[in-house]
Formats: sequence, structure tokens, C-alpha cells
Amino acid sequence: MFFNSNPETLELLRLLIRETRPKIVIETGVANGASTRKILSSFKEFNLVDSELYSFDIDPRVASTDLIRAPQFNFVLVSSPDSFVNSMNEIKRVDLFYHDSDHSYDNQMLEYLTAWEMLNPENGIIVSDDANWSNAFLDFSKMVNRVPFLLSDGGKFTGVIFK
Repeated sequence: MFFNSNPETLELLRLLIRETRPKIVIETGVANGASTRKILSSFKEFNLVDSELYSFDIDPRVASTDLIRAPQFNFVLVSSPDSFVNSMNEIKRVDLFYHDSDHSYDNQMLEYLTAWEMLNPENGIIVSDDANWSNAFLDFSKMVNRVPFLLSDGGKFTGVIFK
């Protein structure tokens, strides 16, 4: 099966990295690695040598050799919601969180809530791919009293909220 972030979302991630210069970026859902590679190349492009990417996925095969060799890449294998939360708690702080894993309402809410608790209060950002697949992103935005921004590319929506 083919999964990919759309070019607009990849450019959005690049621009957010350029503007906020995050130290810790989390992505959930690696799939073919398009967003992973864009985040890592953005670190290089903007000389963010101290930045780290933690990529969470349920399939260890997505951590390809080229990604494993990247010094700023950290692969986190998750097997359950509890393992996701426990792994996130070990990281402790997040500057940019990118959701692109299971788009079920419950999983999205779990990821948003977990990330929000450790999101940098000064300039932390949550980005959610396929935000229109459920109401979770809009419900979460309302829950935390934030105005969501939506980027559309022909029926596919990427959501953004700022802490």
C-alpha cells in the first residue's frame, strides 16, 4: 500500500522548521518516509545540528538503512497506545509534533493529548495530516481553546494548532 504526505504538507513542515528551529520533532507514522526525509533534510538545510527527530511507527521495516544512518533520526517502535505514551514520556519535551499514523478518532486524540502535555509552551506546534478523516483534530482544538488552521489540497486537509 502506498502512503505519502502531500507536497504542500511537506513544504509546511519545512517552513515550520525554518521559522521555529525546533530541537525535538516527533512524527507518528513513517510509512515510506517522505515526511521523515523532509524533516531531516530541513534540519540540514537550516543548519539545525542539535535538532532530533523521533519517528514512531508500529512497523520496524519503515526504519530503512538510510534513515537509521542519519545521526538525527531516532526510530521508536510502538506496539500499543500504552507503549506510545510511555515512549513519549521518556522524551519529555516536544517542539513540533506531526501526526500521520492511525487516523482513528481515539488514536488521534491520544496522540494530541499526549503531545500537548509536553509541547513547548512558547512556540510548540501540532500538525496533523488527514485532519478531515475524523473530527478529532477539530474537537481537540476546541478542547484546548485554540483556533485550528487547515491547509487543503484537493480534499485532503492538514491541520495546525499552536500552543
